[in-house]
Amino acid sequence: MYYYAEVLRGMRALRVIAVILGIFLAIAIIFRLWAFAEHGPMSVASGLQTSPTAHVTHKTLADGTIETVVNDPANHVHAVIDRKGQMFHMDATMPNSNSMSHDNFTLGRSSISQNQQSGMTHIVVTQDMTANIPLAILFAIAEVIGLVTATMLAGVLAKENDGHLEIAWTKPVSRERLAVATMGTDIVTILTSQFATVLLTVIVCAMFVWPTFYTDAATLPSIAITLLGPIAWYACLTAFSASLKRGLGMVVGLGWLAAIAIPAFAEGTASSSSDLGRAIHWIFQPIAYIDPIEYVHLSFHGSGGMSAMQNAPLGPLGVSAGMLLALTVVYLALSVLQWRRVEA
Repeated sequence: MYYYAEVLRGMRALRVIAVILGIFLAIAIIFRLWAFAEHGPMSVASGLQTSPTAHVTHKTLADGTIETVVNDPANHVHAVIDRKGQMFHMDATMPNSNSMSHDNFTLGRSSISQNQQSGMTHIVVTQDMTANIPLAILFAIAEVIGLVTATMLAGVLAKENDGHLEIAWTKPVSRERLAVATMGTDIVTILTSQFATVLLTVIVCAMFVWPTFYTDAATLPSIAITLLGPIAWYACLTAFSASLKRGLGMVVGLGWLAAIAIPAFAEGTASSSSDLGRAIHWIFQPIAYIDPIEYVHLSFHGSGGMSAMQNAPLGPLGVSAGMLLALTVVYLALSVLQWRRVEA
């Protein structure tokens, strides 16, 4: 197997990503267990129903809602609890000592309202455990992990130049084929890390809500950007380091600095009225168009749906996805062309 070392490098990168994702999953599990233990609406409702002095009645309403009425004169409790699918609603009056530890809040379709007076609490709780989530946001989150993986693997040809060039050229394949296969292996690794992150995000969502996912016209181009962004960034760093035998770390570090600073200068001077500001914008804006990181935040525009897509700073998302694909091809080609000229 000619590319055994390349596969091993990809596996090592995926192990690092697995550790990162494992930490995120552990944090989510701890938070979910804490939420179960918290003195929240469900636990309060259960406690009211199981009181030995409570009189509890159940009935099913016409729309399928299960209504539970709890009367407990001994404990000064009266509650009406409605459940339907993932929906929960409770309207209850109880002593302050039985009330929840939550403050009043409203988040999406869930809310808690408490009013304490004369030792009694009137509480109204609505919880919707469903969530309609844009599919594109899953890939936008995964894009961050993809950029981490791309940064770890980037500059693979420079790594071969640093003391391994003679060994690399003893393989019974051409330089071009070796370079393409090496970078192809890394690209597969980047995509694997992103899809693993998408899967983990779905699992974490399901730990807290019953998620459903929706798509619109912005979804496909947005997902294309999230998948191509890290690959284009990998190709960019590899192209700028393919002919180097030392200094890969500096290329990666300065690459990130430039990738963030150049779009900032371009956008910051876009409306400048001074000659200097317009000159800075004129210099940096063309460079920003060949900066893969400039396109990364567009995926979050697409995650917001059609209205956000219309306000994307670089135009339609489909055009931006095409630009990323073109940048990927150009940077990979430049990497191969440079590496074939490197001498041991």
